Amino acid sequence: MKIEIVPCLHDNYAYLLSTGGDAAAVVDASEAAPILGALAGRKLVAILSTHHHYDHCDANAALRARFPHAAVYGHAEELARGHRIPEQTHGLRDGEGFTLTDLQEAQGQGLHVPGHTTTAVAFYLPAARALFTGDTMFAAGCGRLFEGTPAQMHASLARLMSLPPETRVYCGHEYTVKSLRFAETVEPDNAAIKARQQVVAELRSAGAPSIPGTLADEAATNPFVRTGEPSVIAAVSRRPAVGKDELDRVEVLARLRAWKDAF
Repeated sequence: MKIEIVPCLHDNYAYLLSTGGDAAAVVDASEAAPILGALAGRKLVAILSTHHHYDHCDANAALRARFPHAAVYGHAEELARGHRIPEQTHGLRDGEGFTLTDLQEAQGQGLHVPGHTTTAVAFYLPAARALFTGDTMFAAGCGRLFEGTPAQMHASLARLMSLPPETRVYCGHEYTVKSLRFAETVEPDNAAIKARQQVVAELRSAGAPSIPGTLADEAATNPFVRTGEPSVIAAVSRRPAVGKDELDRVEVLARLRAWKDAF
């Protein structure tokens, strides 16, 4: 599986998936022109939308106008909500598999990961060791809680972190520099964060994406999945309570998210 990163809008990424033939699929189609340019004459057979926000699916209609037989995947509940995901044709329940036809029968799995929205889906392609997380998990961060709860986000991130550590994480935005700056504020003595900052700075200065990292990188540097670490707990213990005084892992995440929202 070849995965091409397609910059869109201001700081979004779409991802073009192909296997060497004349067909391709795209994850999070926010802007049609760069995606059509990246297709370079190939046929679009599927659109995978992690959630309904415009900057992840606004190009669905334009792409389907060009490729009317392309399947459009999102969470099953979105079909019942009146197509908040434009052009959606297929709804996935948690853990449900799907096949990308014309891409050597590439197999994927939809993982329900509420938190950023209540119907967010991460797309996992195990054979490609690739995970498309939308705005649920960022490199060294997580998304704002627009519809979901801290408990939902904590469970969703834990679900993603249960996948193999070598899994590559393809998220929805180029937020890594700022996310690592926040992570360093939370854990100023974390050597893995400092090392990742250096790698990312070199990539960005060369005009290259900071994506993908791996789940192993997240385990070492992402405070939102390190909610059981004493250093993270100590940092948030000085922050205002969000849900309760007791610092269980959900409350740690809630305080981190409130802190990051104002960072």
